[in-house]
Amino acid sequence: MKKILITTDGSEHAQKGVIYGRRIAEVFCSEVTVLNVINDFKSTHHHESVYIYDQSKEIFQAQAKSIMEKVEEDFKGFCGSLSTMIKLGDPAQVIIETIEEDKPDLVIIGSKGLTGIKKVVVGSVSNKVLNHTDVPVLVVR
Repeated sequence: MKKILITTDGSEHAQKGVIYGRRIAEVFCSEVTVLNVINDFKSTHHHESVYIYDQSKEIFQAQAKSIMEKVEEDFKGFCGSLSTMIKLGDPAQVIIETIEEDKPDLVIIGSKGLTGIKKVVVGSVSNKVLNHTDVPVLVVR
């Protein structure tokens, strides 16, 4: 397993995914990319949501940076390579596009993120990723 993509939004399930991802990557000394997607809310059709993003852009970017600093701490002493990415857009779509571009051997994603939406099995982002890629996906609960 040479390349692993781990997604995180800083939620509890995503953090568990980072920890599991490190454990798996350690076995293979993999090339790991950790991706955080800042939701720009443009995929929703609510003008207010886009306005909220525009007004809070710096806060979202600071949160993403903080999440990635935590990831770098979690990967200290890791035998493989680590890169982090912060992208902007619809989280599920950006993750799918990143999978298509980077062609990882495995994707690790939390079962539920920060959306607060309670799904029985998986959240809406992880569900969409599962259904739109042929790459193996490990969903962490």
